Amino acid sequence: MLRNFVILVALFSTIYCYKTYDGYKILRVNINSADDHQNILSLESEDVQEIFSEGRSGHSDVLISFQNFPRCQTYFQSHELTYSLVSEDVGAEIRKERQGLLLAPQIAQGEFSYDTYHRLNIIYEHLDALAVTHSSNAETFNLPGETFEGRKIQAIRITTNVTSEASKDKPLIWLDGGIHAREWVSPATVMYIIDSLLGEHEKDKSTQMTALLDEFQFIIAPSINPDGYEHSHVKDRLWRKTRKPSGCKKNKYNWFGGCFYKRCYGVDPNRNWSTDWGRAGVSTDPCSEVYPGKEAFDQENTRIVSDFLTPHKDKLKLYVTYHSYSQLFLTPLGYTTAEPANYQHHLKVGACGDAIAQRHGAKYINQRSAALYPASGDSADWAHDVLGLTDSYTFELRPDENSWKVGFELPEEQILPTGEENVDGLLALIANIEYNNDV
Repeated sequence: MLRNFVILVALFSTIYCYKTYDGYKILRVNINSADDHQNILSLESEDVQEIFSEGRSGHSDVLISFQNFPRCQTYFQSHELTYSLVSEDVGAEIRKERQGLLLAPQIAQGEFSYDTYHRLNIIYEHLDALAVTHSSNAETFNLPGETFEGRKIQAIRITTNVTSEASKDKPLIWLDGGIHAREWVSPATVMYIIDSLLGEHEKDKSTQMTALLDEFQFIIAPSINPDGYEHSHVKDRLWRKTRKPSGCKKNKYNWFGGCFYKRCYGVDPNRNWSTDWGRAGVSTDPCSEVYPGKEAFDQENTRIVSDFLTPHKDKLKLYVTYHSYSQLFLTPLGYTTAEPANYQHHLKVGACGDAIAQRHGAKYINQRSAALYPASGDSADWAHDVLGLTDSYTFELRPDENSWKVGFELPEEQILPTGEENVDGLLALIANIEYNNDV
C-alpha cells in the first residue's frame, strides 16, 4: 500500500512539473518544394505552430495547440498545403509514456536494458561498466570541454588492444546519437551497437565484430546534446534544441533590455555546424526549432565534437549520426540539391538498407539529404566538406511516417528491434564502403 502511494505521489509530481501538451495536435503537411517548407517556417515564426520533424520524407509534421488549430487550417488552405491529422491529443500520449517510465523496473548500477528509455547517468554508467568488463577492447573518456549546463559528453573507444599505442593509428569510425534531445531511440540504438561490438549482444556475429575491432577503432558518443536530452526527460518531452539562452522571440527586445514577447532558449544543434551555415532550411527567430545560432559553433556541444574530430580527420574513415524519425538513410549533401562528386559511391553504399530490412522488415529509404529541400549547417555535411570525408551519413530511425501517432515517442517494445536492425545496417554499410572504396 505504501509503495503504491509513493508511486502515485511521484507520478503526480513528475507529470505536473512537465509540459503537458494537453490538447496539442500533430498535423502532417505535405511538402512538395522548398517554397512549401519555407511557408511552414514562416508560420512557425508567428508562434502558432512548431516544426515537429525534419520533413525529409515528403512531409513535415507540425505541432499545434488547440487554440491555434483554426488559424493553421486557414493558412494551409490559403497556401494550398494539404495535410492530415496524425495525433488528436499529444498530451495524452506523453502521459501514457511517462507512466510507463515511472513504473519500469529499476536496474543495477552499470547495467542497461532495451525495454525502456534511460536517463543520461544510466547511459554513462553503463559505458564505464563496459570499459571495466572489456578492458582490453574498450575505454571511456570525456570529450574535452563542458556543455552550457556543465555536462560532459562521454565517449567510448572500442578496438583490439585498446591501450596500445598502435591501436590509436588505426582507421577511425565515429558514431554519435542524441543530437536532437527528444529523439530518445537514437542514444538507445547507439548503445545497442556499442554492446554488440563488445559481444554483449549479437553473439552470433562475434567473428565479424572481432575482425572489425582488429581493423578499426570505433569512437562512439551516444548523447552529444546532453543538456537537451536531460531537459526532455525532466521538463519537456518534445524539446529538440540545446539549452543555452538564444535571445528574444523575433529578436524583439523591450526598452529595459528584456524581451518584448518572450525569451528563447537553445539552438538547433544540427544547424549549428559551419558548412553553408545559416542559409537554407533555418529561421532567424531564436525561438524557432531550426534556429542555427548567432554563428557556427556558438553552442558548446557542437564545438566540443568538432574540436575533437578535426585533429583526427586523416584517420577518419566513416562518420555516422543517428536521428529519428522516418526510416531514412541520408547521404550528402543537405544544403544543395546538386549531386556531389562522389554521388555514385553513395548510391552503392546506401544498399545497406537491404540488410536492415532483412532483420525485421523495416524499410529504410536511401536518399540524398537535400532531395526534398536544402538545410544548411548539419553535422554530416560538415564531416563531408570540412573534414573531406566521402563517407558521412545520417540514419533516421524508426518509426516510418505512417506507423505511430507521435514519432519521437517510439513505443518501448520497438527499442530492441531498432537496435538489432541497425547493427545489421552498420555492418553492411562498413562492408559496402570497403568494397566500393575506390569508387
